[in-house]
Amino acid sequence: MTTNRPANVLLVDSLGYEDLGGASTVVNELINRMDRARFVPTLATLGPGRWPELVRATGTAAYSFPRQRLRSPGNLVHVVGALARLVRSAHIDIIHASENSALLYGTLAGRLTRTPVVWHIHAPMWPHGRAEKLANGVLRRLPPAHIVFTSPGTEKKTMPFEGVPSSVILPGIDLEQCRSGDGTRGRKAFEIPDDAQVISMFARVVPQKGQADFVHCLGRLAASHRDLYGVMCGPGDRTGNYWRQLESLQEQYGLGDRLFMPGDIRPPLKDDIVAGSDVVVHPARSEPFGLAVLEAMAAGKPVVAAKTDGPSLLIDDGVDGVLVDPEDVEHLSEAVGRLLDDPARRAAMGDRARHTAERYQVEGMVGRIEDLWDTVLGTDTRP
Repeated sequence: MTTNRPANVLLVDSLGYEDLGGASTVVNELINRMDRARFVPTLATLGPGRWPELVRATGTAAYSFPRQRLRSPGNLVHVVGALARLVRSAHIDIIHASENSALLYGTLAGRLTRTPVVWHIHAPMWPHGRAEKLANGVLRRLPPAHIVFTSPGTEKKTMPFEGVPSSVILPGIDLEQCRSGDGTRGRKAFEIPDDAQVISMFARVVPQKGQADFVHCLGRLAASHRDLYGVMCGPGDRTGNYWRQLESLQEQYGLGDRLFMPGDIRPPLKDDIVAGSDVVVHPARSEPFGLAVLEAMAAGKPVVAAKTDGPSLLIDDGVDGVLVDPEDVEHLSEAVGRLLDDPARRAAMGDRARHTAERYQVEGMVGRIEDLWDTVLGTDTRP
């Protein structure tokens, strides 16, 4: 591409809800932080929700083209056609498709318009069901210009795409924001006494993330730690079976006034809750990276996490955090309890975690992706 103007980037994401998960948070950071002298973003989401509306309020073009199941070929044609028209009308130079279900739509739109496509794969991509196998069969025949993996574990566990160049670009965080929380204000939001102990968790409320293990852990420790409270944050379906299971466990352990489940929490309250926590717990059964883990570490909090791909990458066990086997509630509870009972170890581990997190700054992530777009386009937009 030879041009004196900034390159136009279409970011395609499978979700549209404003309660962003880790993968969508990465896309949102790209939108907010990319160098507008080099690249101009446009967002297209493939799900309903207010995220495009919020992006438009910041002055960035954003659209929603809700998809249905892949077994609806009419909807597939409609969504791909809408994306292709957007590519042409907005003079898009490169498509950045994020999350596995967005790859197919972004790739087909790219082929129709002869626009290079970059895949951003956040969770291991290996087809299981019939629809996934069909979609991945198509993707094998339409490889992208480049693949970005969010972690080495994701790259290792993704089906191979022979001959396609790839990079591992780790997500980054805003250190200043992560460290901006007011612990007193966070506790006041739930009327938790200043001298009480608090453990917290931040993740989408689905079985994979292990909230049930968090409740079991709190319930086991509550008997010996009379002033212990738990705050479990994350978007989820309050009418669904899993949320009802968590409420049942809350009742079983008698945690009615000691466990808070406020749902999706955004900054600044999110940062206040982290600041007001003694230990942050992340018992996810699978976790490709774990932004919530890294954000808590940046705030100087010790994290006890299940030993999966992301936390194992971020945490040096016993040094700046603690790793336990997934679904091992007994060892999870023991690890959290030991930290609660040892303020000096807790403080030292949190201080080391704070320094570890400084390796993962969001500006570095954005810069690496911008340089990658330059490589794909054969340009150099750096000042």
